[in-house]
Formats: sequence, C-alpha cells, structure tokens
Amino acid sequence: MFNHCMQMVYSKRKLLIATTVPETLATILQGQPQYLSTYFETAVVTSAGEPTLDMPEDARFTVNMQRGISPLADLKSIIAMVKVIRAYKPDIIHSFTPKAGLVCMVAGFLCRVSVRIHTFTGLIFPTTSNKIKHFVLKQVDALICACATTVVAEGAGVKRDLSRFKVTSKPIHIIGHGNIAGLDSTYFDPNLPAVKQAVTDLNKNLKSHLETHASLIESTDAFVFLFIGRLNRDKGLKELAQAFTELDKRAVLLLVGSLDPTAPPDANTLDTIQKHPCIKQVGFLHDVRGVLAQCDVLVLPSYREGFPNVLLQAGAMQKPVIATNINGSNEIVLPGETGWLVPAKNVAALKQAMLQALQKPADQRQSMGFAARQRIQNLYERKVYLNLLLSFYQSLLNQTTLTGSTQPRKPSKPKT
Repeated sequence: MFNHCMQMVYSKRKLLIATTVPETLATILQGQPQYLSTYFETAVVTSAGEPTLDMPEDARFTVNMQRGISPLADLKSIIAMVKVIRAYKPDIIHSFTPKAGLVCMVAGFLCRVSVRIHTFTGLIFPTTSNKIKHFVLKQVDALICACATTVVAEGAGVKRDLSRFKVTSKPIHIIGHGNIAGLDSTYFDPNLPAVKQAVTDLNKNLKSHLETHASLIESTDAFVFLFIGRLNRDKGLKELAQAFTELDKRAVLLLVGSLDPTAPPDANTLDTIQKHPCIKQVGFLHDVRGVLAQCDVLVLPSYREGFPNVLLQAGAMQKPVIATNINGSNEIVLPGETGWLVPAKNVAALKQAMLQALQKPADQRQSMGFAARQRIQNLYERKVYLNLLLSFYQSLLNQTTLTGSTQPRKPSKPKT
C-alpha cells in the first residue's frame, strides 16, 4: 500500500542522476536508477564509455566530464549539462563523485532546478600535500555546496571533514548509516550456487593465464590476500606490495581492478606487481563474488575513502578485512571483531596485520567473517537504504511544495 501511494505521488516527478563515469552507475549504483524509476521518471547522465548502462535509451544522457583540474573542459561540460537539464526538466538532480558534482550542481543552479542534491563520496583535498592544489580542490567543493540545495555526506567521516574544514555552513545529511547504495546481502551470499560457479570459473581463468598461480590458490596451504579497486597510488598499493614481499611464501596476492592512468602507482611498485611470482593481476571484474569467496582476507590500505563498498561486499561474503584507519573504513570495520585497522602509509603496521591474519586459526577467521556479515545485514541492507532514500527525496519535495517557490537563493560565497 505504501509503495502504491508513493508511485501515485511521484509518477509525474522527474529525477536525474549524475556520475562522472558510467562505471559508477554500472557497479556501485547498479540497479538503483531502475528501482527509482518505479516512483519517478528517472534518467541518468554520465560521460561516454563502457560499460553500457541498463537503462532505456531515452533515459540516458551523455556529458563528457574530465577528471582532475581542467577549467576549460569543465566549462564545456557545464554548458552541455545545462542543455541536458533544459531538455529533460528534472524536479530533482542528484550527483555523485566530485566532477559530476561540480558540473551538475552549477548547471542545476543556472537552470533553477528545485531540488539539487550532491553526495560527497570522499574528499580529496584533506590528503593533498600541494598547497595550491589543496586550496583549489577545497574551493571546488565549497562551490558544489553553494550551488546545491542539499548536501549529503556518504559517511560520518566525510561529514566531519566538511564541517572541520568549514567547506559549507549548510546542514550536512547522512542517509541511514552511510553509503550511497546499501548492499544486497542476498546477492553477496557465499552459499549461492552462482558464487560456487564463479569460483570454478575463476580457477579456470587463472589456469589459462598462469598455471603457477592457479596451483598456488588451489593448494590447501595457500593463503590468499585480495585487493579490489582501481590500481591507483592513493589505494596504498605501494605499501601493500612492500608488505607482501616480506610475508611467508605460501601467501598469494590477487589484485582485481584496472590500472588508473590518471594516478598510477609508482614504477617500482608496478615492477614488483608484475614480477613477483605470487602476485596475480586479475583485471576488472563485473562480478567480484568469485574472488571474494576464494580469498582468506581482503586488504584495502587506502590513503582516503568515502565509504568503501568493497568492505561491505567482503563482509557480506563472510571475509575479514585489513583496512587503514581512515574515513569510511573505520566506520565499517570493528578491530578484533570483523578485521584489522592500521595507520595509512605504514608498511610495518600493514605487514604485522597481514602476519596476524596468516597466523590466526581458520575457525577464528571464520567467526570474524560471520560477525562481519551480520553487521552488514543489520546496518547496510540495500532494501532498507532505498526506502530511506525515497523518504529523503519525499521530505525534500515536500519542503519545496510548502515554500511555494522553486527559485533558489543566491549561493553563498565559498569559504576559504
């Protein structure tokens, strides 16, 4: 009955979801636009490229957005976004990721869209050592907030940083317990037949590429560490490679993800990854359940995160994790209960945690995995999150209706 009423209320409302690249919509936000299309006329806008999005052709718009600091390219993107907004005429625009936030919020303000939401999935400037870049990136985030009607933080750590660095004076919201999509624990279930088949397919793939790695992984003595994410220098791959080379020879490290050409790891790290006999690059996978089921412990030694989905996925798959004590990660991992937290950029601490994982009895690691799955189901279940997101949209639309105006106030001057 509730869902039917919601459909009646929003059947004529238009929602536009924006991300910088289509990969975000095809992975982290997979299925979310389709779910929301039950309640809104929903469209997505992102840069051109793969993967192809599972949305009707007339509900997909392309605006190329260039990552990094690129004023001229950004201006072109804003102009293109204005054209999309004028054509689609959304009641709500909701952007994720930094560049999509800049382009979409500025264009949405210029077009007087009633509800303009940006979700911060992590801040770059707090960990940037270059003072000029730090200043510029902070001003960009402040501009995004100034042009948005509603500011959302993916987690408590991101909210804390937005306040601590005085990026905005607007209220900062968190939907549910954090994250931008929730997690479907019925999909990330290690007991599913599809997961067992994915493990079999993975072993075949490894055998076809490098026999030694497959035999190591299939060995009962092998201990598999797993990294999932873009091969980016800020993901802590330098420290991971250094720590791994000092471990027991029975350890195997699988790296799942594509190389990030905009910020790749340093040459020495890449050389270690390519030449070490027990490190295997698997590449990008649409379905990571097979590698998660195959591993013993997931490792995410990032320097910065917003709210890492891979930790939710690992937890749902009953795997303990080793992560750095940073925003997002330290909101998911309970040290000693579901995994280990170590300082960022600390090879010695990372190595020690990996050694502890290696030496921990299998039944104790299994107990940590069970606790992780229970925590994920209690706090981050996708169905619960999506209902909270709908309620959030409802409250914003109700506020707009009550004010009787769709004209936004002039954005405040970004704080320095």
